[in-house]
Amino acid sequence: TFLKKEFRKRKKKKAILGLSGGLDSTTAALLCKKAGLDLYGILLPYRKKGLEDSRKIAQILKLPKNRIIYTDIGPAVDAQIKELQKIMKLDRVDRGNIMARQRMIIQYAIARKVGGLVIGTEDLSEYYLGYFTLHGDQACDIGAISNLFKTQVYQLAEYLGAPQWAISRKPSPGLWQGQTAENELGFNYETADPILRFYCLKKYPKEKIIKKGFNPKLVNKVLERVRTTEFKRQNPPKL
Repeated sequence: TFLKKEFRKRKKKKAILGLSGGLDSTTAALLCKKAGLDLYGILLPYRKKGLEDSRKIAQILKLPKNRIIYTDIGPAVDAQIKELQKIMKLDRVDRGNIMARQRMIIQYAIARKVGGLVIGTEDLSEYYLGYFTLHGDQACDIGAISNLFKTQVYQLAEYLGAPQWAISRKPSPGLWQGQTAENELGFNYETADPILRFYCLKKYPKEKIIKKGFNPKLVNKVLERVRTTEFKRQNPPKL
């Protein structure tokens, strides 16, 4: 209903969505189909990594061939990195951010050409934990699942009939080999989501959350992540 309303408001029907084969993008895509939108599945692997999973989701969605757009971001990303490496040393996070932003460059280019809107796949857990790339995977015209914690997205995915392999796949931005959200964050979403709900939505102080039986070390780790990524959730200051 939300998607239908927002598309009507903007007098648009075409939804542009990057398909990674993961939980969030699959759930967002299923919602777009359920809303009756004209969905374009954009497959944007780096050197074909993850391409097969993306193709499987496109098949499950029964997208027509002219609604599946495949572009390997490898050549563009590598060219950008090569030029930047001439003036500064880049680590894997820098390279990953370039990859995430390159994907949005392509999605917005397609959206303009076909007259569509880019659908965001960021969830509420990622938002509060700052687990996203500014102007990369965070960028969108409409956020399809932005009000749902990751654990709620799991439930919604099952309800919508997402394949079990997509639901059970470990959450990862897929920006480098072996990258997982759990390893980078130092905790999983199942344990973090209740803490985020109490702190960010209910505005409970840390001490009150701990008194509810949560591990103090875990609470500190989650809340520290929220605090240190606050800059990502603020609008740029303007004169």
